Order: sequence, then C-alpha cells, then structure tokens
Amino acid sequence: MLGRQFAGGLACLLALVACAPAQGGADTADRTVVVSTAAGDRTAHVHHPQGAPAGAPLVVVLHGAGGSGAQVEADLGWDGLADREGFVVAYPDGLDGTWNGGGCCGRARTRGVDDVGYLAALSGRIAEEDGTDPRRVYAVGFSNGAILAYAWACSRPGDLAGIGPVAGAVLVPCAAPGPVAVVAVHGTEDDRVPFGGGAGAGGAQYPTVAGSLAPFLAGDGCSPAPALADDPPAAVGTWTCSSGRPVVRDVIDGGGHAWPGAGPDAGTTDTPLDATGFLWSRLAGP
Repeated sequence: MLGRQFAGGLACLLALVACAPAQGGADTADRTVVVSTAAGDRTAHVHHPQGAPAGAPLVVVLHGAGGSGAQVEADLGWDGLADREGFVVAYPDGLDGTWNGGGCCGRARTRGVDDVGYLAALSGRIAEEDGTDPRRVYAVGFSNGAILAYAWACSRPGDLAGIGPVAGAVLVPCAAPGPVAVVAVHGTEDDRVPFGGGAGAGGAQYPTVAGSLAPFLAGDGCSPAPALADDPPAAVGTWTCSSGRPVVRDVIDGGGHAWPGAGPDAGTTDTPLDATGFLWSRLAGP
C-alpha cells in the first residue's frame, strides 16, 4: 500500500516521511506520516481515498496491545468503508505495540508515554495536510486502543466528535468529558476487559461498561434509560441526549474479547455484529 503517487507529482522518499499536498486537500494520496515526539518519532499510515472531499471526516483507528496499525488496517475493513463513504483513515502505531491509556497496558504506560498528545498532534497534522475537518475527528479502537480512545475523549474535551471503543474501558479520571458521541461495543464473556468490571488484562481493575459510559451520559445530557433493540445475540441501547451526540451500547451476548465482524467482510453492513460498519453508521449519523 506504500509508494502511491501524490497529486503534486512527488513521491514520498521510501514512504517514510509525510509529504504535504500542493494544495493541502482531497488529492493527497496514501502515505506514512512521521510525527516527532518526546518519546521519539511516531508513525501512522494514512489512507486518503481519491474521492474524499475537502473537509472530510478523519477516523483514527487504534490497535490493541501487541498489534499494529498495519494489522488493524488489514483486518477491520476501514479502508473499504472510507472509499465508499468519503472519509480519511489514520492507523497510528503504539510504541512497543502498546498505548498509555491510564491503568493499562505494557511499556507505553510504564514509560509514561503521552499517547493522547501524540494523537492530538497527528490529527492536527492530517487536518493541515489532507484538509480534513478538525471538528469531525473520530477515534475508534480495540482493547488497549479502546482504552486510549476513552482516555483521549476524557483528557482533551473538544478534540473529538466521537469515539468507538470495542472491548475497552475508562482508566483515567473522566469528570467532564464534554459533548462527544460514544458508541461502545462489548461482549458479555470478555475475560480481558470484563463487561461487569473487575480484574482483567495487565493487572488492571476495570470499571463496568455502565461505569465507563456514565461520564459521557452526563456530559451529553442523556436520558436516564436507553431505547432498547434486540438483534440476538446483540442487544443495542441508544440514549437520547440533549447535546445531539448519540451514546450507544452494543452488547454481544456470549461475545469474548474480540472485534465483532473482523475479516474480509468487515464494514460491509451496519449491523451490531459488524463493529466497523455499526460504529461508523452511529458515529457519523444519517
């Protein structure tokens, strides 16, 4: 996927350094962006569909612990969905394959890496170079990546239009996250980030899914109870919120620690068992 031609006719040297487009807009091609941080140079692959308009949304996809941007790009179907829907996708890499989202996981946390700051800088860089809309940045992630998506929304209110955490939880202080759409997907039999809370991956103590959603329900001014829709084995709850930002909970009965629908057909439907399509349809709205 590397080495595609830029609209300005210049190629990125060895596809390692991001090249700005001639006009900073919709003709920017796929490339690897390098952002310098206190923890060293950080890399992210950016997929910019040819048909994406100026002011397109940006979706930042965050891999799980031990994963990579390339792995989730190959497995989760976001590129194909972006081609059809006209948005830009970024796939950053965590240092040592992990993210610092608070109470978990691995060396990124123990080293105190500022991953939230890195993602903020990355999204700003892409807005400048690709002409994406800084008001429509969405962070979606799996497991450790979902934990970081929550942490980004909690730590920097106003950065994100929405988050889509799959098998994640809030592990940072989150008193006032501000209006932000949240679409959370979780399996009831997840043994790594337990649906009902408690000890899990990385030795962390996790809140319940309800506990993770609570600050966002308050921040969005949501109704006390969600509207419920059953689509076995999924049960979807949708809260009506005065902010106009949805809060949605997709619970997979019997589901484990996994991204529902990952594989070659990911993102081809908007059903609760296709997390990619489900997240985008609820985050982006009608």
